[in-house]
Amino acid sequence: MIRTEKTLSEVMALLSSQGYTEDYNLLQLRGSRDNQSNEIDFANLVIDKIYRFSGQNDAADEAILYSISNLKNGLKGLFVNGYGIYTDEEASTIIEKISLNTLDYANHE
Repeated sequence: MIRTEKTLSEVMALLSSQGYTEDYNLLQLRGSRDNQSNEIDFANLVIDKIYRFSGQNDAADEAILYSISNLKNGLKGLFVNGYGIYTDEEASTIIEKISLNTLDYANHE
């Protein structure tokens, strides 16, 4: 997990400029579609990197950002979840269904 002094919005903007443009926060456990209206299969998704943001002044600002790639069609996107007491349980269940890209993650941490 990467900890950064940058804000969540700064890192999201940087990743967006690198092609992470899908909004994977719209994922549901069944029937999710990408921006091209193709059904998303969780088996095709991998988490490229995980970023943790600490709420320096407010615990509600704590978040985890996942950069995710679709191996089948090459689309990349972002998924944000709260951290600690602000974790969204459904979001956590969705993230658990996505594999971690261990080769890429190990090379960039």
